[in-house]
Amino acid sequence: MKLLKYIFFTIILISCIFFIIQLDQLNTVNQEPIKIKIPYISAIDPSNDGVKVWEAILLSVSMGVFIGFLIALYQIISQTSEIMSLKSKIRRLNHELDNLRNQSIDDDIDIKDEISMEEDL
Repeated sequence: MKLLKYIFFTIILISCIFFIIQLDQLNTVNQEPIKIKIPYISAIDPSNDGVKVWEAILLSVSMGVFIGFLIALYQIISQTSEIMSLKSKIRRLNHELDNLRNQSIDDDIDIKDEISMEEDL
């Protein structure tokens, strides 16, 4: 099933690249492709005319996927540590419960009700 999912997403990726290349061919002015200037990159290299539209789209999508991956990785690690702590707590409580089950009941334990205590006063 995972293999089919990976093949499906690969086909979608290839088709997206095909459409991005077609978009690049449509975005021309005077037979030159339209370019996007990124403010901080153009300040570093003034001779840079900018990046093509399809490169900017691909760069922004790639950054979004990478940031999403980092967020998902953080959530997986935090949930794994929470699961481990809860498992250790369950193990500790099971051990305590087993110890309480194995204890003998002493006859000298006095159980007092709140109602009987109020009547005594």
